[in-house]
Amino acid sequence: MRPTSETIIWDMFGKWISSYRDLPLKINQWANVVRWELRTRPFLRSTEFLWQEGHTAHATKDEADAHAREMLEVYADTAREVLGVPVIRGCKSPSERFAGADETYTIEALMQNGWALQSGTSHFLGQNFARAFDVKFQTKDQTSELVWATSWGVSTRLLGALVMTHSDDAGLVLPPRVAPHQVVIVPVGRGKAENDAKVDAFVEKLSADLEKTGIRFHIDNRDMKPGGKFYDWERKGVPLRIEVGPRDVDAGQIVLSARIESEKITMPYDSATAASSILDKLDRYPLLLLPFCLLPALLQESIVLAFVRQLLLSQPAI
Repeated sequence: MRPTSETIIWDMFGKWISSYRDLPLKINQWANVVRWELRTRPFLRSTEFLWQEGHTAHATKDEADAHAREMLEVYADTAREVLGVPVIRGCKSPSERFAGADETYTIEALMQNGWALQSGTSHFLGQNFARAFDVKFQTKDQTSELVWATSWGVSTRLLGALVMTHSDDAGLVLPPRVAPHQVVIVPVGRGKAENDAKVDAFVEKLSADLEKTGIRFHIDNRDMKPGGKFYDWERKGVPLRIEVGPRDVDAGQIVLSARIESEKITMPYDSATAASSILDKLDRYPLLLLPFCLLPALLQESIVLAFVRQLLLSQPAI
């Protein structure tokens, strides 16, 4: 077990790299690592954790630095577009910089309590590790030079960021793109054989329509009261719940309830359009659930900038 993999990677880089034709060399891996933590916190700081780490070697300084910045953008886009976690890109101070790096680029996520959580880093290592492990390459001009390097990584801390960003007192809130079940169908009003038969037939038809769109859904047929089911799925953060009862079948409708909304919506059910309407609702599901998430994009940006100005630059917020 190890804190990071530089010693292993660079020992191999010294065996793999001899010519400019071997560059750039890019290695990515998932591994468990161990860190000494005085106080552990689930997902955020644990003694052992799973993470993704990348290590690259390049022929020029500019190419290596550009790659480190490129990976930071990959992490930032993943955090925002997939996990719905707003982040601020930045550069660590010399005292916070990764040991052995010339620059450490970081994304900091904003939590609901106003705290910042380091959610991913990308390091421009310069030639420091190449010098330590004597990793050189022959250039086109037949000269010998040290390679330039980067390393970058994110860990299961992103799961902690996801929970802390979105969830509320009722439980988890999961963005549709990462939710195992994007929709849960809950049959209600069961008990009479006649009603059960028509509800089951309706749910089977609805399921077939949802399958065509690729929506990940689950039918909750557990033998328990609907209220208990509603609470259970709300606690698990499923984005959208569909209720279907005998009266809904007779009226040709379904009842929708979004995890982040308190009101239920009754929607006419048309086999040709219902699934696409549900998919559209998932696509428009607000990803960011922080206090400023429902505001226009430009206002969101001004609030974030004011936050940074006030807390990080010690200037009054506008």
